[in-house]
Amino acid sequence: MSREVVEKSSEIKVSIDRLTVVADYPSDRLDHDMREWMRKPFVQDISDGIQVVDERNCYFDDFGNRHAPVAPEQVAFIHSPKFLRDKLRIDFNPNHGLDSEGGQWVLQLIAKLQNKHFSRCDIAFDIFNEPTAQDYQVYRFGTGKQIIMGPDGKMQTTYYGSMKSGQQIRQYNKKIEQQARHGKLVNVDSWWRVELQLRGNKIADYPSLVRKMLEEFYIPEYKNLPTIREKAMILALITDPTIYGDAPDRTRQRWRKLLKETPKDNRLSVAMAKKFVENFQRLEYELQSIMNRFNVAANEDDTINL
Repeated sequence: MSREVVEKSSEIKVSIDRLTVVADYPSDRLDHDMREWMRKPFVQDISDGIQVVDERNCYFDDFGNRHAPVAPEQVAFIHSPKFLRDKLRIDFNPNHGLDSEGGQWVLQLIAKLQNKHFSRCDIAFDIFNEPTAQDYQVYRFGTGKQIIMGPDGKMQTTYYGSMKSGQQIRQYNKKIEQQARHGKLVNVDSWWRVELQLRGNKIADYPSLVRKMLEEFYIPEYKNLPTIREKAMILALITDPTIYGDAPDRTRQRWRKLLKETPKDNRLSVAMAKKFVENFQRLEYELQSIMNRFNVAANEDDTINL
């Protein structure tokens, strides 16, 4: 979490949230090395790989205030993809936890790896004190949606698309996540985060790609439709998208047409796209700096792919 105090005015911040580096690593050595890495105090076994954690905020928040014990924060996730032989994949946030003991070890590991390249870059939008943020959704027919509800029955996290699609979007209540770790936040009425997964694209194409992804992130203003029937149809799509999948083809075509013609409130997504364009040079510089620092390769056309 940022150490600066955020004013209660609406604000959007954009940052590189996560990077994935893929590099050569002999499969016959990996099991042995993983066991050796597990001996380190900041390395834990998780799922089909290991995670590097930062325990500095387990008992104190970013401002030095003591709180109840919480789980350590993940700095990096390391594993060998099943579909790739002799490869190692490292997921990490370049702006979080790398100054910890485990983070420094991750940086040293990346520096030693051979034939490195990026395979994924996640861009995060932090939306502060904007009450409409929770009402925005991605409306993209044919794209799966997974909604996780909180104890209060309200949407807490939504995933749009699959990990394999290369354009997954995650929308979640960052304030709840941070309060669970650090207690009450100062001067933040609401804090939502939208993460865009960018995979297999040229860095120079990011502005147009982000803008295109955000074009489908809006609030349908169904109350402005002329008939009660049309209002009910769009409201049904908003509240229970699975209805669309159960409908006959002709009905789905009619719903798609109606949703496309429905007035939209997209002021927030337009502001997000504008903020990304304004910050693109800074983000590009950060990404290129990481590539240069660790000798991470890209193709000649600056394509980040796997």
